Amino acid sequence: MQQPGNMKTELQAILERLRRDVKNYRLAAAAFLIYAVVVTLLFGTICPLAAMTGMPCPGCGSTRALFFVLTGRFVEAFHYNPCIYLWILLAAYVGWQRYIRGKKAAGALSLTGAVAAAMILVYLYRMAVDFPGNPPMVYREENVLAGLIPAYDELMRRLFLP
Repeated sequence: MQQPGNMKTELQAILERLRRDVKNYRLAAAAFLIYAVVVTLLFGTICPLAAMTGMPCPGCGSTRALFFVLTGRFVEAFHYNPCIYLWILLAAYVGWQRYIRGKKAAGALSLTGAVAAAMILVYLYRMAVDFPGNPPMVYREENVLAGLIPAYDELMRRLFLP
């Protein structure tokens, strides 16, 4: 059984690691938040591929999937992006290693690559089976290329829309 002083020391170490990372990454987090707000307001999506081409990307639906997981709607989360569960497990592993144990998460880069590869495989399957179907596997007609090149939108409609 841990001594109360040791638990307090451990908690202080965890909070210090967390505080240090928040401080070190605050500018990147702020830049991403600004990007997310501006791009969503301008293009109606945070996804740069969807904004530019109208096509969904392997990550499309991840934000909504995470929201659904956090609100206990697990089936809806799986529908929007089944790989969200892999990302959550990876984040839990890295967070546990980094903050609780105070160590580097061994194999985190390889695991990230494996999850990204799984995400691409799921994306290819969904593009073959679901596209253009229900969100997030839809063609966004309001995209930059369609605004710049009228023939682009016509081509996409002929290729993908009924």
